[in-house]
Amino acid sequence: MNHLFTILNGGVFLWLVGGVFFKRRHPLHMLWMTFGFALDFALLLFIELDRKATGQLFAPMGPWLVVHIIIATILVPWYPMLIYSGGKVSAGKPKTFHKRIAAVFFVLRFLLWVTAVLAMQAKASG
Repeated sequence: MNHLFTILNGGVFLWLVGGVFFKRRHPLHMLWMTFGFALDFALLLFIELDRKATGQLFAPMGPWLVVHIIIATILVPWYPMLIYSGGKVSAGKPKTFHKRIAAVFFVLRFLLWVTAVLAMQAKASG
């Protein structure tokens, strides 16, 4: 099951990256990215329900899992910020803020996937 989560996590990341290519087609970009965010939250919710992840926060865990959880927590407010700022861009406002937070978001989202893979490998070998 861990491999499935990693594959889904990577798939959602690739979906979001794909949405960047629609940035000049605002309605499609917004729809694509909003669906990607919904997929990401659905995956997070599924992991919580399947593994009771928040109930294990105080259990012993490896360093990669700790970093993964920190990145996931930091990412939570990025989604509404991106949706809000993207709506502003669609309304004709400057793109600078949206581009900056999107760049940080993608770096963090990529690191989230990498730490998920590393945490899974550490768990399998330990």
